[in-house]
Amino acid sequence: MRKRIKASGVSGKLSQFSALLGLVSLVAFCIYGAVFQYFDLVVLLTIALGVVCMEGYVLSSARPAQLLNMFGVACYAYAVGLFFLNSYPVWADWYGNFTMYGSRGGIAPVVAIIVLLLVCCVTGIISCFTAKGKDVGK
Repeated sequence: MRKRIKASGVSGKLSQFSALLGLVSLVAFCIYGAVFQYFDLVVLLTIALGVVCMEGYVLSSARPAQLLNMFGVACYAYAVGLFFLNSYPVWADWYGNFTMYGSRGGIAPVVAIIVLLLVCCVTGIISCFTAKGKDVGK
């Protein structure tokens, strides 16, 4: 497995970084959801699917697996949008500077999770436009 990752080129290494950062985002989201009661199963599953797709892109040498990279970015982007939509009470209470929606927690963990997921998206997009190593399957 280590040999495949080393031979996967810049694209594979960026996808590997995106998968690792996606896993960190997944853990951060689980902690945030458990502590502040803002847990959403769809966000959890889309982040997890993004991690699996990015890792599948790195480890597979099959031709159809080249699309896993783009699908992983789409999963991360959907998770960012849905998490942002679900965190509306936190944003509204923070922006209004009073508790109107009864949000729990602060803005810092929400921003941190969104930034992590956006970095996952950006590294995944860069990975889509870089070359993958040629001897991955050997």
